[in-house]
Amino acid sequence: MNFRDALLVVLFFCASSLLSAEEIRVSLQLQPNQRDTFERIFQQFQVETGIKIVSVVETDLGYKRKVPLWLIERKDTPDVMFWSASQRLYLYAEKGLILPITELWDEQNYDELFSHVKTGVTLNGEVYAIPFAYYHWGLFFRKSMVEQFGGAPEDWESFIAVLTRMKKAGITPIGIGTRQNWPAAAWFDYINLRMNGLDFHLELLNGNVSFHDARVQNVLLEWKRLIDSQFYNEDHENYDWDGVLPFFYRNKMGFMLLGNFVASRWPVRDPLFEDIGFMPFPTINRGIPYYENAPTDVFMIPKSTTKVAEAKAFLRFMARADVQTTLNKDLGYLPPNREATVGEDRFIRDGAELISRAAGLAQYFDRDTPPAFDELATPLLADYISTGNIDALTEGLEAARITIFGLTPNPQDSQPVP
Repeated sequence: MNFRDALLVVLFFCASSLLSAEEIRVSLQLQPNQRDTFERIFQQFQVETGIKIVSVVETDLGYKRKVPLWLIERKDTPDVMFWSASQRLYLYAEKGLILPITELWDEQNYDELFSHVKTGVTLNGEVYAIPFAYYHWGLFFRKSMVEQFGGAPEDWESFIAVLTRMKKAGITPIGIGTRQNWPAAAWFDYINLRMNGLDFHLELLNGNVSFHDARVQNVLLEWKRLIDSQFYNEDHENYDWDGVLPFFYRNKMGFMLLGNFVASRWPVRDPLFEDIGFMPFPTINRGIPYYENAPTDVFMIPKSTTKVAEAKAFLRFMARADVQTTLNKDLGYLPPNREATVGEDRFIRDGAELISRAAGLAQYFDRDTPPAFDELATPLLADYISTGNIDALTEGLEAARITIFGLTPNPQDSQPVP
């Protein structure tokens, strides 16, 4: 056999091997600059296992529209799906559309590595997903600007005092973009967590407490102080969550309450990057421990897949400490695996410290409440920043609670709070 024939034989067998290689489709909900990070991890998985990954990528809203089609209508469903822990996961687990992975979880002793986030992937004793990333929330600000107005505040009254001084100086104290509504929910989440704690917060978001309750009304009153003082940008409904960043960069806005997904937008090669600071949401009720929002991203296996073994191999891979270390370092997130290493980025270090001191973690309003309630409630919260109308917000939220959770109205709930 001459060299040419030998080369053709080698190429034939290589091609045959590639054609016969196993392949799974994995869906991802990504920011535009995150795809390369995942593709590098997926390539490592293929090298180690021989299983090729075909990624199915969508941005935020497009992905959320696809999920029901994939899971309920089973149209072109991926073999593994990116999703969110807590209520978004439970919705499909309750319908029997996600494969339980409790046996895998127990075999791998994942309680030792993920017990702190297990609740968000467990329903009725069954585990349904692998947590692979989470990220912290807090207040971002320009350090040089805030120093001019008294420095980063730790408690609520000091925070309001700084905002007041900014307003008098002609600066918009709080920047927010609510075109997609959900950023407004962060303010409700944090004020409620700081005033009433995590257990009450989750009871409220699961329909077990009336929005007429005095504790909820007090939250709305504190939030109203910010609204009535005109601390938010008036045109917030015209901007996406990242649409106000140019104003922030130009010192026209003081604080932004965001998750560390904003790291994908920071101008890291610009000198102003070093001037961006981070702080926890300030204390309001000193008797309440610190609770933080830390939305958790997971991978789950649709019940309809025919490639269960390959999908489980992928989940085992994504649960590994080394994989989570590499992935989250590049994403700017935190690895849930306790044996993983946190990246050197200063905001990630801040987030790790924030979460380590937290007495408990919430997932975020739209993940801690059923999707049907979120769809009705979140636009009301965004509108509240414009109106400051407590009565309208309370009645709207309470009507949504009664409708979504199948409750009977209680006439006493509509009485004024004493």
